[in-house]
Amino acid sequence: MTARLLTMTARSLTTALAVAALASAPCTFAQAAKPSPAAAAKPAAKASAAPAAAGMPVPKPAPEMAQLKPFDGSWSCEGMMPAGPQGPAQKTKTTVKSHVGMNGFWQVGTVTMAAPPMEGMFHITYDAGQKQYVMVWVDNMGGYSQETSTGWDGDKMVFTGEGSMMGQKQQARDTFTKTNDGSSFKHASEVQMNGQWTSMGDETCHKAAAAPAKK
Repeated sequence: MTARLLTMTARSLTTALAVAALASAPCTFAQAAKPSPAAAAKPAAKASAAPAAAGMPVPKPAPEMAQLKPFDGSWSCEGMMPAGPQGPAQKTKTTVKSHVGMNGFWQVGTVTMAAPPMEGMFHITYDAGQKQYVMVWVDNMGGYSQETSTGWDGDKMVFTGEGSMMGQKQQARDTFTKTNDGSSFKHASEVQMNGQWTSMGDETCHKAAAAPAKK
């Protein structure tokens, strides 16, 4: 109701201003046709241009984001999950899709695991203040983590940080090992239990062939 009243008031005010402008138009034109002697004697004043507001500079992604290029693409992964709190040992099959998004500031990826069924998302960026890469993970079982990495050390990039799984906070570590030709990489996931790093699974991912260009 208040919005309607404001709209009606605005319309009424606009109409009134328009009528007043039309009514005063003949007088205005008459005054413009016959300027007073005093006005004619005065030189025309130069319109002062209002200073342009300085716009905020558009931020640019850190050049270090280029180091995440090896993660681009669609990947098919197979691996093994050892026996643990999550259940008995079993083979895993995962599909990963990753690309540069959000104006180049984040590497964005989706992870779909067929066995056991699980879905998750990760975002990786470069924090110039910390001089570290930051990876944020969430999944459809309530798990989440935030880990950091200094970048590639040879063919390995190691992320460490804190995560939460099944309501329990744990120290987490993810190690990615790439191949020289970029056709595959290995991923090892670990959590700290009783002061020791314990494997949560290892997998090898192969890059899917690019779709042929449409003619």
